[in-house]
Amino acid sequence: MEYLNNHKYFAQVAGSLEKHATIELIELGAEVLQEVPRGVRFTCDKETLYRIVYKSRLVQRVLAPLLSFQCHSEKYLYSQAYHNLEWTRLFSLQHTFSIHTNVSNSHISNSLYAGQVLKDAICDQFRDKYQARPDYSNQNADIVFNLYINDNWATVSLDLAGESLHKRGYRKVMAAAPMQETLAAAVIRLSGWDGQTALYDPMCGSGTLLAEALMHYCRIPAGYLRKDKGLRYLPDFDAAMWKAVVKAADAQIRPLPKALIAGSDANPESLEAARHNLAALPYGEAVELKLSRFQDLSREPNRTLVTNPPYGVRLGDKSSIYKLYNDLGDFLKQKCPASTAYILCGSKDLVKELRLRSHWTKALKNGDIDASLAKIVVR
Repeated sequence: MEYLNNHKYFAQVAGSLEKHATIELIELGAEVLQEVPRGVRFTCDKETLYRIVYKSRLVQRVLAPLLSFQCHSEKYLYSQAYHNLEWTRLFSLQHTFSIHTNVSNSHISNSLYAGQVLKDAICDQFRDKYQARPDYSNQNADIVFNLYINDNWATVSLDLAGESLHKRGYRKVMAAAPMQETLAAAVIRLSGWDGQTALYDPMCGSGTLLAEALMHYCRIPAGYLRKDKGLRYLPDFDAAMWKAVVKAADAQIRPLPKALIAGSDANPESLEAARHNLAALPYGEAVELKLSRFQDLSREPNRTLVTNPPYGVRLGDKSSIYKLYNDLGDFLKQKCPASTAYILCGSKDLVKELRLRSHWTKALKNGDIDASLAKIVVR
């Protein structure tokens, strides 16, 4: 299997987070080989790989390449997958499997069909050996494979978590237009917040920014609540090493001081969702939550504020969004002296509606929205 020979892996990353994920991978001990759109190629030893799967906050998926080859036809895809990879060595008839497929700039142009061809090759190999086929499932499969074909080059990989790493496990209740966890983690990272000042989110929604701030400060691994299951299907999986990596990371968890992280929201349903979500995490009950419009909050100096206000794209009447941003700028100026705010705005135009000078802005993607993170220093 390819990764066994070269120890090279691929980290899938949400758009705009590539360079930030690259830095994080290096911090976790990887050697980065190449940064590409929506991904990072890297190499590392086994212990570092386990640490990345368990601790990375910015990576979406970690893939271990099993087989790669020039691929100009569906027939060749089937042949290579059937003859050159021993699927029965990876999993058994008792396991369910699924395939995530992406195809671009290739003779094979239909992702669904390409996935079906790979599925048939896997099932046929099992049938020919055991006279039975494993079950395929799109939901909560035991083992997840990834098929990527670009410029007629196919790579088949094993997903080392079995699901997207952005799924931390704390999101028990959804609210409108939720922020993805990896993006929230990136905002906390870019803020440079280290717990020296109190952190506040005046429009906390279902609490994703607060949860990521909590995990960051308390050193809670991103995979703490997940049931990562892909690693154990690797032929060289070392259960004792994985247990040691998890134990070492969990030993670093520390408590959250009272009043260090807090937030509020005007929507009682969103606030209740935040309460439930935070309760799933260690020390989540120490995050203070308040039902309030940010306009009605009292004056408090020397804080770090992070928030993701509505954009007028997914929520609300766009005609009222400008006024919301005007009010948010006034709130910062009048009620947050000697503070620094990090506002994830839906566009550069919305940054202007804060009517405050930005120390810097950074382009980030929030799903398919070109967002802009603005740093505002309030004197």
